[in-house]
Amino acid sequence: MKFYTIGISCIGSGVGESVINSCRLSGLQLKTVGLGTNPFAYGAYACDAFDYTPTIYASDFVDKLIAKCKEHQIDLLIPGRDDEAFIYAKNRERFALENIEILAASEDMISICRDKEKMSRELNPIVDVFVKCYQKDSISELIAKGEAEYPLLAKPRSGFASMGVEIIRNEADLGKISDDHIVQELAVPTPDDPNYQLYMNGIAKNQNPQVSEISIQLVLSKEGEVIGKMASYNKLNNGVPIEILPYENEEIWAVVDKLLPVFKEKGLVGPLNIQGRLTKKGLKIFEMNPRFTGITGLRALMGFNEVEACIKSWLGIGPNLKITINTNRFGIRQTADKVLAFDRNELAQSLAQQASPSVFPLTRTILVTGASGYLGRSLVKELNTKPQVRVIAMGRSLDKLKELFGKSGIEYYDYSALFNGEFAVGNIDIVIHSAFARPHCTETEIAESLAFTSDLFACLASHQIPYIINLSSQSVYGQTLAPLWKESDPVAPTMPYSQAKYASELMLKSIAKLYPHITTTSLRLAAISGGKEGLVPVDLLSKLVLKAMKGEKLVIIGGKQELEIMDVRDAVTYIVRFTEQISPSSEEVYNLGAEGIYNIVDIAKMVKRIVEDQSNQRIVELELKPTETDLKFGMDSSLIRSKLGVTPEHDLESIVRSLVAFFYTNTH
Repeated sequence: MKFYTIGISCIGSGVGESVINSCRLSGLQLKTVGLGTNPFAYGAYACDAFDYTPTIYASDFVDKLIAKCKEHQIDLLIPGRDDEAFIYAKNRERFALENIEILAASEDMISICRDKEKMSRELNPIVDVFVKCYQKDSISELIAKGEAEYPLLAKPRSGFASMGVEIIRNEADLGKISDDHIVQELAVPTPDDPNYQLYMNGIAKNQNPQVSEISIQLVLSKEGEVIGKMASYNKLNNGVPIEILPYENEEIWAVVDKLLPVFKEKGLVGPLNIQGRLTKKGLKIFEMNPRFTGITGLRALMGFNEVEACIKSWLGIGPNLKITINTNRFGIRQTADKVLAFDRNELAQSLAQQASPSVFPLTRTILVTGASGYLGRSLVKELNTKPQVRVIAMGRSLDKLKELFGKSGIEYYDYSALFNGEFAVGNIDIVIHSAFARPHCTETEIAESLAFTSDLFACLASHQIPYIINLSSQSVYGQTLAPLWKESDPVAPTMPYSQAKYASELMLKSIAKLYPHITTTSLRLAAISGGKEGLVPVDLLSKLVLKAMKGEKLVIIGGKQELEIMDVRDAVTYIVRFTEQISPSSEEVYNLGAEGIYNIVDIAKMVKRIVEDQSNQRIVELELKPTETDLKFGMDSSLIRSKLGVTPEHDLESIVRSLVAFFYTNTH
């Protein structure tokens, strides 16, 4: 795939770091170049390369920046600060002459966002939602006329991150501010807001509590088409959002719809952040910034990768696809982004429900790899019957997936979608990793499966997917210990297949070590059989049944082997039930098997009896060739049975009869 080089200037800013995080989450093949002045910039060391530029206020900043873009062959340049975006806009023609793409709105659009008084004066006639602005020397007169009231808020005209904000409670407080301040009315949250009392208590103490803020993020393509919009309900600390809840309210989108034509006319492209608060008078907007924000990277973790969407639009990588936020998750910030499933914290979910009830009930997105396989397709179809579940089927062949699921309404993708930006990985809530070579496959195929598993797990970890379920195998226990094996028993895989399965378990555990808030579980499955679509008759039981139905002799070598065989229908029931009950307290490993252990001779005799019974006249010959072969399989599955409260419904005889019926239907 083609690599694209993305330059991020002012990389030391919170916005620059957030843009880098979004690039790292992208499925696009990107090389990132951080540009700035500070060798200790946190974001600089997340880039593929870092280089120095003068300060943005230096007279030769643009000249040196263009030179660096040429040196590093940068395809798209993204600003990390407000002032820098304005410099980009003013020098748009210079960048264009050098064939350098810049991600910045027009000078007109940026100017109106930088001047809060101008923003209020020019946009309120369109929609009266912007907080009223007053001149310092006219406040007393307006108060006397009843056209304004204390307390008020004073902000620097071109400030950012709430720097220099003052609460004006009376006329004496006017002395605290300079002529550079613009005085605004307060946007007080509604009395039913969860943080109303906290806000009022802060105002009473001459503080400006940054709670209950509504942050609206719009993303427009290079051509000015809306390719994404979302809102969040935020709490801030010194201007930095630290608690982020998904938010939905028709009232805010009605306002946005009225403002959009004006924004487009003024030259808005790329991102626009609108900050406000829902008051008794409706939405009140007090700030706009036509750029990415410090929580752009966090939004990307929630499926809303606006940086990736803009890169694709500016560089012409495929069509402009709509991006959406995953409302199943909330965000918290300290010194790094972290996204969690709501079931991690009941209070967080409760606050989210108070702030935006329309987000709930939640719909979980479950991705199944190996969706066209024997077990995978049954899992997908069963999950699709469950309410509040969105199923994503993923496999190697898009044509095969289309054949299986094209008419069912189930979404399907091939594996490349995870790595090329076609699919928003952050929208996944649970992954069931079913894709893996079977025991009969070649060592090369097993190695390829392990390589894919490694890439998949790395992708899921980087997006902090809350729950990852890996389907492993009973074969990891080897033959060192006699059955029944418990999850606490040591493993001793011997064959390439079992070693690869155990390796996949270890890779999964490493994710949980790096990201403790991700729950990872490996289900060690017994041998699975049964007459369901997708069956490839390579397992012992299927081979015996097929031979018997063809009238071939059943030759058993050994006779002492003991096997545990589970019906595919029971396996599906267990796994689906597990997705419904999975929680942060779930164990790292569960055994998942049948209730019974069977001697291989008894299995052959059962096959002989059932096939003869079904065919009425056919006699199946059975020959035993004793050897010292003494393989024994069998797991203690009491741990998962007690967790889920279910037991297998299909015994071995039921499995054999389903195979006979399946082969009769599919071979005649």
